[in-house]
Amino acid sequence: MKFLVIGGGMSALTYGIVALKNGIEVTLAERNGRVGKKIAMTGNGKCNICNANVSTNCFNDSKIVQTVLEKISVDEYLAFLKSCGIFTYSDEAGRLYPLCESASNVVDCLRHQFAKYGGKLLLETNVEQLENVNGKHLFDGQAYDKVVLACGSRSQSAQPDIFAIVPQKWFTPLIPSLTPVRVKSMDGALNGIRAKATVTLYADGKVAGRESGEVLFKDYGLSGICIFDLSAIIARNAVCGKTPKYVFSIDLAPQLTESELQKIVLSRAQAGETDKLFYGILRNKLAESIAKRAQNTAEQCHLAKNFTFDFDK
Repeated sequence: MKFLVIGGGMSALTYGIVALKNGIEVTLAERNGRVGKKIAMTGNGKCNICNANVSTNCFNDSKIVQTVLEKISVDEYLAFLKSCGIFTYSDEAGRLYPLCESASNVVDCLRHQFAKYGGKLLLETNVEQLENVNGKHLFDGQAYDKVVLACGSRSQSAQPDIFAIVPQKWFTPLIPSLTPVRVKSMDGALNGIRAKATVTLYADGKVAGRESGEVLFKDYGLSGICIFDLSAIIARNAVCGKTPKYVFSIDLAPQLTESELQKIVLSRAQAGETDKLFYGILRNKLAESIAKRAQNTAEQCHLAKNFTFDFDK
């Protein structure tokens, strides 16, 4: 049996290695000059390789995902990674990273395993059409029994024409997900500021999701893993045709209640330290941005616990 795998990322290499181990001849066609280019960029170079808490609730089509999870568990996947020389650890949120915290090292392990079992590579190769003859798929002068498309979604592909070989009925609407979000009325002075916070996403005034973690303020909006997770809620609703009004409310001092924060700030104000109201609690630029919006210390404390931004479509 001969398989052609189109793609050069995690799914393509994983499928290729498993197929090779089962005695199948595998050729991997990758448009880049090197496989694993996308993997090397994941997790800011650390490679967020999986999640210990994979759940059907995290996906649009839970039936398809449930079928996959029934066939292979997270433990089985980690065992596969270990067989490739990739050992992992889990952070407090269940995100799994390689012990080496090096995405490029993960790529090296997978490439070595693929080559070890005799996998063949066609680099700088775009597969834009296939000829079907007598049940075989012809490409580049070779006949393949099966073709596997493993190159991510259309939104990730620099060569979207490759998807012309796939029936359109297989595609679901493409909506940006797990991304930074654009918001209205962002204070440009906050660009590049990071803050540990709890973020609540409201949809038409109702809580749609809540995440804690680091928020990165950008001149166009909000970023950070907790924002990425909340953006997925917006994407899932959009796929279903739901477009409520979204508001992001950021608690910049999650360790303190609003009344506790008010006592601290009020005592400083009474002592005449009006320029040091949030010292040791908030970054200076965040405190300055809050002061621009608020008329008094009570409003500033409320804003520090409810720093809101309207989602900008």
